[in-house]
Amino acid sequence: MLKQILEQQDKHLRLTNIRNAHVGIINFDLDSDVIESVLAAVPGNDYSAYYLPWDPDTGYFIDLPDPPTGQNPHLFLTANLSGCCVGVQNFSGFVRVRHYNLFTSGNHNPVFSQDDLFRYGTNVSWLLPANKYNVTAINRAAPYTHAGPYAEAVLWGEYVARSWPFTSKWHFYYQNGNSDTVIHELNYQ
Repeated sequence: MLKQILEQQDKHLRLTNIRNAHVGIINFDLDSDVIESVLAAVPGNDYSAYYLPWDPDTGYFIDLPDPPTGQNPHLFLTANLSGCCVGVQNFSGFVRVRHYNLFTSGNHNPVFSQDDLFRYGTNVSWLLPANKYNVTAINRAAPYTHAGPYAEAVLWGEYVARSWPFTSKWHFYYQNGNSDTVIHELNYQ
């Protein structure tokens, strides 16, 4: 849904009015008339998504049901990325998504090291800031670039249900910063 809208309108996703939201489900509005703001949180709106916020020097995670049932949202959003690390891990029955805003040293290198990424297991796919990590040295990692303050990188997920050939699953997409409209898929399987 969201991927298709962004491709049709050739837009860069930007989340607005979702600052300091809680981990869980939010309601949002698709605002296709405003170029720099595609999504905005609107209480009581018809659209809903799982949401993963950020806080300084903090990490959060959320478990997405696989497959979603009942009234579960089929969309996942995380806060805009301006140097954070995001990990996606497939478990039986759910997909865990982690978002870490990392404390950095005086030279802006993360205190969180590449070795720390491996403590979550080898089956985690990471989306990492290219300017802070040697991403090619990390198995199952993809780099992103970020710029701001209004065009950070973004990551979102959409559950795509297909009846044949049984490829229903969560798909995770990202766009680099600088208002880049190219959509990349993060392979986490």
